[in-house]
Amino acid sequence: MNETEKQSKAAGSVTQENAEPDSSESKVELKPAMPELGSTPCPICKRRVTVFVTKTKRPFINCGLCGARIFYNGSGAIRRLQRQLKKPKGSSLLPGPG
Repeated sequence: MNETEKQSKAAGSVTQENAEPDSSESKVELKPAMPELGSTPCPICKRRVTVFVTKTKRPFINCGLCGARIFYNGSGAIRRLQRQLKKPKGSSLLPGPG
């Protein structure tokens, strides 16, 4: 028995034989934390950033390069964002202004 096998036995690793089936783990569905609408250039540094949707259904961006965090609340700003948006595959539509 090599060192790795000894460590795994000492740590109490569970094997398939003695593992109890758990019905809550049978179907695990992974969802993104926040829905994505697509991508657009950051208004500050022009780097392409992902557009997310807030709990209140408003789009916003969070640029990792320059640190800008921009929320689009007005109907005019949302319309401009819609024109710039590059939608990912299988995306939902941007909520209408209002």
